[in-house]
Amino acid sequence: MESIWHKTIQLPQFPQLKGDVSTDVLVIGGGMAGLLCAYQLKKAGVDCVVAERKRIASGITGNTTAKVTCQHGLIYSKLAKKGGLEAAKLYLQANEEALSEYRRLCAENPCDFEEHSHTVYSRQDLHALEEELAVLSKLNYPAELAGGLPLPFPTIGGIRFPRQAQFHPLKFLSGIVGNLTIYENTPVQSLSKTEAVTEHGRIHANAVVVATHFPFLNKHGSYFLKLYQQRSYVLALENAPIPEEMYLDAQENGLSFRSWGDILLLGGGGHRTGKQGGGCA
Repeated sequence: MESIWHKTIQLPQFPQLKGDVSTDVLVIGGGMAGLLCAYQLKKAGVDCVVAERKRIASGITGNTTAKVTCQHGLIYSKLAKKGGLEAAKLYLQANEEALSEYRRLCAENPCDFEEHSHTVYSRQDLHALEEELAVLSKLNYPAELAGGLPLPFPTIGGIRFPRQAQFHPLKFLSGIVGNLTIYENTPVQSLSKTEAVTEHGRIHANAVVVATHFPFLNKHGSYFLKLYQQRSYVLALENAPIPEEMYLDAQENGLSFRSWGDILLLGGGGHRTGKQGGGCA
Protein backbone atom coordinates (compact mmCIF):
# COMPACT_ATOMS: atom_id res chain seq x y z
CA MET A 1 0.00 0.00 0.00
CA GLU A 2 1.50 3.33 -1.10
CA SER A 3 1.11 6.82 0.32
CA ILE A 4 -0.65 9.24 -1.99
CA TRP A 5 2.26 11.64 -1.45
CA HIS A 6 4.84 9.10 -2.62
CA LYS A 7 2.58 8.10 -5.48
CA THR A 8 2.39 11.64 -6.86
CA ILE A 9 6.02 12.76 -6.71
CA GLN A 10 9.47 11.20 -7.01
CA LEU A 11 11.88 12.50 -4.40
CA PRO A 12 15.55 12.89 -5.34
CA GLN A 13 17.83 10.04 -4.31
CA PHE A 14 21.03 10.40 -2.31
CA PRO A 15 24.08 8.15 -1.95
CA GLN A 16 24.96 5.83 0.89
CA LEU A 17 27.88 6.99 3.02
CA LYS A 18 31.08 5.18 2.09
CA GLY A 19 34.12 6.48 3.91
CA ASP A 20 34.63 9.02 6.65
CA VAL A 21 33.36 12.63 6.62
CA SER A 22 33.55 15.60 8.98
CA THR A 23 30.96 18.30 9.56
CA ASP A 24 29.91 20.92 12.07
CA VAL A 25 26.48 19.34 12.77
CA LEU A 26 25.21 15.84 12.12
CA VAL A 27 21.43 15.47 11.82
CA ILE A 28 20.24 11.90 12.29
CA GLY A 29 16.87 11.31 10.63
CA GLY A 30 15.61 12.36 7.21
CA GLY A 31 12.00 13.17 8.00
CA MET A 32 10.39 16.60 8.09
CA ALA A 33 12.03 17.56 11.40
CA GLY A 34 15.53 16.51 10.42
CA LEU A 35 15.45 17.97 6.90
CA LEU A 36 14.00 21.29 8.05
CA CYS A 37 16.66 21.45 10.77
CA ALA A 38 19.40 20.83 8.20
CA TYR A 39 17.86 23.36 5.81
CA GLN A 40 17.84 26.08 8.46
CA LEU A 41 21.40 25.25 9.54
CA LYS A 42 22.61 25.38 5.93
CA LYS A 43 20.84 28.68 5.40
CA ALA A 44 22.61 30.07 8.49
CA GLY A 45 25.98 29.07 7.05
CA VAL A 46 26.50 26.00 9.21
CA ASP A 47 28.03 22.95 7.55
CA CYS A 48 25.80 19.92 8.23
CA VAL A 49 25.18 16.34 7.15
CA VAL A 50 21.94 14.31 7.29
CA ALA A 51 22.12 10.54 7.87
CA GLU A 52 18.92 8.61 7.07
CA ARG A 53 18.63 4.85 7.63
CA LYS A 54 16.31 4.31 4.63
CA ARG A 55 15.05 6.88 2.12
CA ILE A 56 14.20 10.42 3.17
CA ALA A 57 10.55 10.90 4.17
CA SER A 58 10.00 7.15 4.24
CA GLY A 59 8.36 7.15 7.68
CA ILE A 60 5.71 9.36 9.24
CA THR A 61 6.53 12.32 6.98
CA GLY A 62 5.58 10.38 3.86
CA ASN A 63 2.34 9.14 5.39
CA THR A 64 1.03 12.18 7.24
CA THR A 65 -2.25 14.00 6.64
CA ALA A 66 -0.01 17.08 6.19
CA LYS A 67 -2.07 19.62 8.08
CA VAL A 68 -0.12 22.56 9.47
CA THR A 69 -2.07 23.92 12.42
CA CYS A 70 -1.73 25.43 15.89
CA GLN A 71 -4.55 23.17 17.04
CA HIS A 72 -3.67 19.73 18.38
CA GLY A 73 -6.80 18.52 20.06
CA LEU A 74 -8.14 20.57 22.97
CA ILE A 75 -4.58 21.28 24.05
CA TYR A 76 -4.81 24.82 25.41
CA SER A 77 -7.19 24.11 28.27
CA LYS A 78 -5.04 21.10 29.22
CA LEU A 79 -1.87 23.22 29.21
CA ALA A 80 -3.52 25.97 31.24
CA LYS A 81 -4.62 23.46 33.89
CA LYS A 82 -1.22 21.82 34.09
CA GLY A 83 1.20 24.74 33.68
CA GLY A 84 -0.90 27.88 33.91
CA LEU A 85 -1.99 30.36 31.27
CA GLU A 86 1.63 31.29 30.49
CA ALA A 87 2.38 27.74 29.36
CA ALA A 88 -0.61 27.82 26.99
CA LYS A 89 0.50 31.22 25.70
CA LEU A 90 4.03 30.05 24.94
CA TYR A 91 2.73 26.95 23.16
CA LEU A 92 0.44 29.08 21.00
CA GLN A 93 3.21 31.57 20.18
CA ALA A 94 5.60 28.78 19.15
CA ASN A 95 3.00 27.21 16.86
CA GLU A 96 2.01 30.54 15.31
CA GLU A 97 5.66 31.25 14.53
CA ALA A 98 6.03 27.80 12.98
CA LEU A 99 2.90 28.29 10.86
CA SER A 100 4.21 31.66 9.67
CA GLU A 101 7.53 30.07 8.72
CA TYR A 102 5.73 27.36 6.75
CA ARG A 103 3.80 30.06 4.89
CA ARG A 104 7.07 31.73 3.95
CA LEU A 105 8.86 28.53 2.94
CA CYS A 106 5.90 27.19 0.97
CA ALA A 107 5.72 30.45 -0.99
CA GLU A 108 9.30 29.75 -2.13
CA ASN A 109 8.71 26.04 -2.76
CA PRO A 110 5.42 25.26 -4.57
CA CYS A 111 3.73 22.40 -2.71
CA ASP A 112 -0.06 22.75 -3.03
CA PHE A 113 -0.12 25.00 0.03
CA GLU A 114 -3.63 26.14 0.94
CA GLU A 115 -5.06 28.05 3.86
CA HIS A 116 -8.28 26.79 5.45
CA SER A 117 -9.97 27.01 8.79
CA HIS A 118 -9.36 24.06 11.08
CA THR A 119 -11.91 22.78 13.58
CA VAL A 120 -11.47 20.39 16.49
CA TYR A 121 -14.93 18.92 16.96
CA SER A 122 -16.60 16.95 19.72
CA ARG A 123 -19.41 14.46 19.47
CA GLN A 124 -20.55 14.74 23.08
CA ASP A 125 -18.50 17.01 25.37
CA LEU A 126 -19.70 20.60 25.06
CA HIS A 127 -18.13 21.53 28.39
CA ALA A 128 -14.67 20.65 27.09
CA LEU A 129 -15.21 22.90 24.07
CA GLU A 130 -16.33 25.76 26.28
CA GLU A 131 -13.27 25.34 28.53
CA GLU A 132 -10.97 25.44 25.50
CA LEU A 133 -12.65 28.54 24.10
CA ALA A 134 -12.41 30.30 27.49
CA VAL A 135 -8.64 29.78 27.59
CA LEU A 136 -8.21 30.91 23.98
CA SER A 137 -10.27 34.03 24.75
CA LYS A 138 -7.86 34.87 27.58
CA LEU A 139 -5.02 34.46 25.08
CA ASN A 140 -6.78 36.89 22.70
CA TYR A 141 -6.82 34.29 19.96
CA PRO A 142 -9.64 34.62 17.36
CA ALA A 143 -11.08 31.12 17.81
CA GLU A 144 -14.82 30.54 17.73
CA LEU A 145 -17.33 27.93 18.79
CA ALA A 146 -18.71 26.46 15.58
CA GLY A 147 -21.93 24.51 15.17
CA GLY A 148 -23.72 22.79 12.30
CA LEU A 149 -20.55 21.10 11.09
CA PRO A 150 -20.88 19.40 7.67
CA LEU A 151 -19.62 16.02 8.89
CA PRO A 152 -21.22 12.62 8.15
CA PHE A 153 -22.21 12.10 11.80
CA PRO A 154 -23.75 14.27 14.54
CA THR A 155 -21.52 16.56 16.60
CA ILE A 156 -22.22 19.11 19.28
CA GLY A 157 -19.86 21.61 17.69
CA GLY A 158 -16.19 22.44 17.58
CA ILE A 159 -13.48 25.06 18.12
CA ARG A 160 -12.54 26.71 14.83
CA PHE A 161 -9.13 28.31 14.16
CA PRO A 162 -8.85 30.63 11.14
CA ARG A 163 -6.03 30.63 8.58
CA GLN A 164 -4.50 27.23 9.25
CA ALA A 165 -2.89 25.31 6.40
CA GLN A 166 -2.42 22.09 4.47
CA PHE A 167 0.15 21.10 1.84
CA HIS A 168 1.87 18.28 -0.07
CA PRO A 169 4.74 17.36 2.26
CA LEU A 170 6.95 15.65 -0.31
CA LYS A 171 6.62 18.42 -2.89
CA PHE A 172 7.69 20.74 -0.09
CA LEU A 173 10.70 18.63 0.83
CA SER A 174 11.77 18.20 -2.78
CA GLY A 175 12.12 21.98 -2.91
CA ILE A 176 14.40 22.32 0.13
CA VAL A 177 16.75 19.31 -0.06
CA GLY A 178 18.61 20.24 -3.24
CA ASN A 179 21.57 21.90 -1.53
CA LEU A 180 21.76 19.57 1.49
CA THR A 181 24.36 16.88 2.09
CA ILE A 182 22.28 13.75 2.69
CA TYR A 183 23.28 10.11 3.01
CA GLU A 184 20.45 7.63 2.55
CA ASN A 185 20.53 3.94 3.53
CA THR A 186 22.99 4.98 6.22
CA PRO A 187 21.76 3.87 9.65
CA VAL A 188 23.82 5.12 12.59
CA GLN A 189 24.92 2.09 14.58
CA SER A 190 26.59 3.83 17.50
CA LEU A 191 27.12 7.39 18.63
CA SER A 192 29.63 9.16 20.83
CA LYS A 193 29.96 12.87 21.54
CA THR A 194 31.88 13.57 18.34
CA GLU A 195 31.50 10.50 16.14
CA ALA A 196 28.72 8.46 14.56
CA VAL A 197 29.53 4.98 13.27
CA THR A 198 27.71 3.66 10.22
CA GLU A 199 28.09 0.45 8.24
CA HIS A 200 30.53 1.87 5.70
CA GLY A 201 31.98 4.97 7.35
CA ARG A 202 32.16 7.38 10.25
CA ILE A 203 30.79 10.89 10.60
CA HIS A 204 32.76 13.27 12.81
CA ALA A 205 30.70 16.24 14.06
CA ASN A 206 30.98 19.01 16.63
CA ALA A 207 27.28 18.65 17.47
CA VAL A 208 24.59 16.04 16.82
CA VAL A 209 20.83 16.48 16.39
CA VAL A 210 18.79 13.29 16.78
CA ALA A 211 15.60 13.80 14.75
CA THR A 212 14.32 10.24 14.75
CA HIS A 213 10.77 9.46 15.81
CA PHE A 214 12.02 7.25 18.64
CA PRO A 215 15.46 7.22 20.34
CA PHE A 216 17.59 4.70 18.49
CA LEU A 217 20.19 4.18 21.22
CA ASN A 218 19.33 1.87 24.11
CA LYS A 219 21.09 3.89 26.79
CA HIS A 220 21.01 7.33 28.41
CA GLY A 221 17.81 6.85 30.39
CA SER A 222 16.53 3.63 28.78
CA TYR A 223 13.84 5.57 26.94
CA PHE A 224 13.19 2.57 24.71
CA LEU A 225 11.56 0.94 27.76
CA LYS A 226 9.36 3.96 28.48
CA LEU A 227 7.94 4.55 25.00
CA TYR A 228 5.54 2.59 22.81
CA GLN A 229 4.60 2.83 19.16
CA GLN A 230 1.18 3.93 18.00
CA ARG A 231 -0.47 3.38 14.64
CA SER A 232 -3.20 5.31 12.85
CA TYR A 233 -4.54 5.19 9.30
CA VAL A 234 -5.32 7.49 6.38
CA LEU A 235 -7.52 6.68 3.39
CA ALA A 236 -7.42 8.68 0.16
CA LEU A 237 -11.00 8.57 -1.16
CA GLU A 238 -12.23 9.54 -4.62
CA ASN A 239 -15.83 10.54 -5.35
CA ALA A 240 -16.39 11.49 -1.72
CA PRO A 241 -17.80 14.80 -0.39
CA ILE A 242 -14.95 17.32 -0.16
CA PRO A 243 -14.86 19.49 2.99
CA GLU A 244 -14.09 23.18 2.63
CA GLU A 245 -12.24 23.16 5.94
CA MET A 246 -10.07 20.75 7.96
CA TYR A 247 -11.45 18.78 10.89
CA LEU A 248 -10.08 16.73 13.77
CA ASP A 249 -11.90 14.84 16.53
CA ALA A 250 -11.10 15.95 20.08
CA GLN A 251 -10.89 12.23 20.96
CA GLU A 252 -7.58 10.55 20.17
CA ASN A 253 -9.16 7.66 18.26
CA GLY A 254 -11.51 9.89 16.25
CA LEU A 255 -11.44 10.96 12.61
CA SER A 256 -9.50 13.61 10.72
CA PHE A 257 -10.72 15.23 7.47
CA ARG A 258 -8.97 17.29 4.82
CA SER A 259 -9.01 17.54 1.05
CA TRP A 260 -6.32 17.39 -1.60
CA GLY A 261 -7.80 18.53 -4.87
CA ASP A 262 -10.80 16.29 -5.47
CA ILE A 263 -9.60 13.63 -3.00
CA LEU A 264 -10.76 13.30 0.60
CA LEU A 265 -8.08 12.30 3.10
CA LEU A 266 -9.81 10.50 5.96
CA GLY A 267 -7.58 9.71 8.90
CA GLY A 268 -8.04 8.10 12.28
CA GLY A 269 -8.47 4.77 14.05
CA GLY A 270 -5.37 5.28 16.17
CA HIS A 271 -4.30 2.53 18.56
CA ARG A 272 -1.21 1.17 20.26
CA THR A 273 0.79 -0.95 17.81
CA GLY A 274 0.12 -4.63 18.38
CA LYS A 275 -3.14 -3.95 20.18
CA GLN A 276 -6.63 -4.14 18.71
CA GLY A 277 -8.00 -0.84 17.47
CA GLY A 278 -10.80 0.69 19.46
CA GLY A 279 -12.73 2.11 16.53
CA CYS A 280 -13.70 5.73 15.95
CA ALA A 281 -17.04 5.92 17.75
